[in-house]
Order: sequence, then structure tokens, then C-alpha cells
Amino acid sequence: MAQSVKTAKTEGITDGPISPTLFKLAWPIVLSMFLQTIYNVADTFWLGRVGDHAVAAISVSFPVIILFISAGAGLTIAGTALVAQYIGAQNKEEANFIASQTTGTVGVMAIILSVAGYFFSPHIISLLGPEPEVFADASAYLQTWFIGIPFIYGFLIFQNLIKGYGDTITPMKLMMLSVVANIAVDPFLIFGWGPFPEMGVQGAAVATVLTRGLASVVGISLLLTGTRGLKVTPRDMRPNLPTIKAILGIGIPAAGEMSMKAVGMLVMTAVVTAFGTPTLAAFGVGNRFASMVFLPSMGLGQATTTMVGQNLGADRQDRAEAASKVSASVAFVLLSVFGVFSYLYSDVLGVLFLPGEDAALVLTSRYISIMAFSFGFLGVLNVSCGAFRGAGQTVVSMAFAVVSMAGLRVPIAYLLSNFTALGTDGLWWGVAIANTLGGVAAFWWFTLGKWKKKIVQESPEPRPARAAGESSSDPYDKWRREIPDSKPAPSSERE
Repeated sequence: MAQSVKTAKTEGITDGPISPTLFKLAWPIVLSMFLQTIYNVADTFWLGRVGDHAVAAISVSFPVIILFISAGAGLTIAGTALVAQYIGAQNKEEANFIASQTTGTVGVMAIILSVAGYFFSPHIISLLGPEPEVFADASAYLQTWFIGIPFIYGFLIFQNLIKGYGDTITPMKLMMLSVVANIAVDPFLIFGWGPFPEMGVQGAAVATVLTRGLASVVGISLLLTGTRGLKVTPRDMRPNLPTIKAILGIGIPAAGEMSMKAVGMLVMTAVVTAFGTPTLAAFGVGNRFASMVFLPSMGLGQATTTMVGQNLGADRQDRAEAASKVSASVAFVLLSVFGVFSYLYSDVLGVLFLPGEDAALVLTSRYISIMAFSFGFLGVLNVSCGAFRGAGQTVVSMAFAVVSMAGLRVPIAYLLSNFTALGTDGLWWGVAIANTLGGVAAFWWFTLGKWKKKIVQESPEPRPARAAGESSSDPYDKWRREIPDSKPAPSSERE
């Protein structure tokens, strides 16, 4: 029989009031993301004291970093969706097995990407065409970051798997530990305080790798001991092909979605770079500010992923839809209010990061004031895609990322900035227009209701084989049949 998994962490997700449960799940995620932003803000704050060329160096590196973080996060989202649906279906054995397979698969990929990324970092930076004084610092920063990618992916594994179980507080605590350590270490390595050498831009990367490694080691240890609900075992990390296919079938589109956002930012950075270092610095600072504004909707989106996953697993499609609508409404209203505030005070928001850099400061103010009008719509986009991911329909959320980030943002920004009198303002309007259209399109698809299908079976008993020649129009049916539903077989049977 499937093991009951109703605990203090999961209670209320598939029953009880929706709004309090969403808030309970979302607030630790929002705080975790705010702490992640503090990572970036701390680096930008200290490097802003070095000069705008240092800020430009991490602005060039940032889209590349986001691209690879997105790949890891996307793959682990498969674990979130599958774990959540198995928990909703009251089958903890399979949730643990999925967690183990996800950990092993993503861990191997992290090692491969770390080695390849280290050697190719200078070539990647050169493709973006930064000025010579920026190139060396950006290359050193990126190479150092790639050395630590196994630690960064390790924390993503823990964070996303445990969210599927319904625990969003433990990842928040680990993020807080990591951020406090990073803030403490940053200036020592950047400026060479005390016995440490002055490493400049590279010092910020070293601090990030060391402190994120601390969080990763603790998180993976918690999974191995099972003290937070899910338990990863080394035996179950041995490759099981049908399960890996199921994980990749959901994870690759999710990684594609997040990677397309990063690719869009990467290409957008190349477009912005043509307008000079002050514009590039403004783009980096504006994006960091926007990342803080978007935190509530991103937290609500991830909470919606857990709510949708567990409720679909429990055959509560009505509750999954209701939770998603509540989440989208809150995100739209809250981010619209932030947008008004950002527009009114855009003149002073860049001062925190670019003291004395007048040209970049003016450009930052324009970017924020124009982009502010689209904040509410981007909030709806984030929540809608969170619902699609919880249902395992990552192909759908990937499609909206492609349309919004690549199909709209880059070409509109390029055309408006190069072929109209808007100039640099055209770059910023491209971002605002793409955000708005993407949010409207995603919510329209959500209202059609085609996403309300679960991808696991609640019963651990084997399912009857499909009759010869019988086919299904459901693209997720293959994954339903391939994901193991019973207690994992002995290792000898999996070989």
C-alpha cells in the first residue's frame, strides 16, 4: 500500500482554505528569492565602489550565469512536479525514488558543465563583445563561477525537491545562512582586507562559490538522512532508464523555458552592449532591481507549482485551478502597485548601485520608469507558468518563455532602438511590451483548462499493458506508464 504522507509540512495543500496555504508556501520562497537577490546586490554594491567597468563585467557575465542556473533549475523542476504529485497521491516511496534519481542525474550533469564551462568562459564572453577593460574581469568572474557549479546545482536539487514535498521553510533557512556568509566574505576578497589578496571582480565570484557550497553540503546531507521528509539513498541514485526518461521528458522543456529566458537576456545584452558601457551598466542595475520587484510573483508561481502538483495528484483539479486563479490575481495587483511606486521614484533607485556615474544613472532611471508599466502582467505570466509546471506541462510554459523572451523582447527592442528615434528608450520599451503580451497570452491559455492533467498514478499496482496497436493522444501518457508506480525493485532487477 502507498504510504500516507500527511504531515505538518503537507497538511492543508490538498484541503482547507486556499489563500492561507498559498501564503504559507509562498512567503518562505519570496524571502529565499530576496536573499538570492541580496547575493547579487551585495556583489553589485561592492563592485560599484570599484567602478562602472566592474559592474559592467558582472552585467556581461550575469546572463550566462542565469542560463546555466536555469538549466539546472529546470531539470530539478521535474523532481518538484513528480514529487508533488506522488505526495498528493499518497505514495511516498515513489517520491523518494524520484528524488534519488533526480539527484544522481543532475549531479552528473553539473560536473560535466563545470569542466566545459571553465574552459569555454573566455570564448563566451568574447562573443558578447564587451570593451577590453571589461573582458578580462568578466572572464575571470565566469571561470571562477563555473568551478563552483556542482555546489550551485546541489542546492538547486535540494531546494526544488523539498518544495515538491511542501517544505519551503528549510531552503529559506539555508539560503539565509549562505547570504549572511557571502555578505561577510565579499569585501575581504574584493578589496583584499586583512590577510586576503585583493581579487577585485573575481573575489566576488569566489565568495559566491564558497558560501553556496556551504548551503549545498547541508542541503544534500538533509536529503541523505531524510530528516526533512524526503530521503535520497545512494542505491536509488543508480540510473534507472525509464525514470530518467520521465525526469528528462519534463525537465528538459522546463530547462528550455528557463534557458530561453536566459538566452533572451543574453542576446538582449549583446544588443545593449552596442550602446556602450553606461547603457550596459544601466541594463544590469535595472534588471537587478526588477528581479527584486518580481519576487512576490515568482514566489507565488512556485507555491502554485506545489499546490497544483499535489492537488492534481490527489485528483482535486478544481482546487488546483482555484489556487492558480487566486495566486494570479494577487500577483497582478501587488506588482502593479510596485510598478506605480517604481515609476514615481525611478530617479533615485539607481543611486544605491551607481554613485557618481551620472550617464548610467540617467539611463537606469529611464529603464525602470518604462518597464514599470508591465510589472503586473509579468506577475501573471510567472504564476500561470507555475501552474503549468505543477501539472508537468513544461512544454507549454517553455513555449511562453520562447515567445516572450526571444520572439518578442529581443526583436522589438532591436527594432525600436535602431530604427526609430527612441534610441536607448527603445531597448526598454521592448522589455515592457514583451512582458505585457506574454502575460496576456499565458493567462488566456490558462483559462482554456487544457493543463489540468496529472502525470502519475495514485495506485502502486501495475497498470494493464496497452493493447497492440492502441495509441493515445495524450502526450504525457507515455510518461505515466514509464514512471515506476510501485516500490523500487532491488538493484539487481534495475540493472
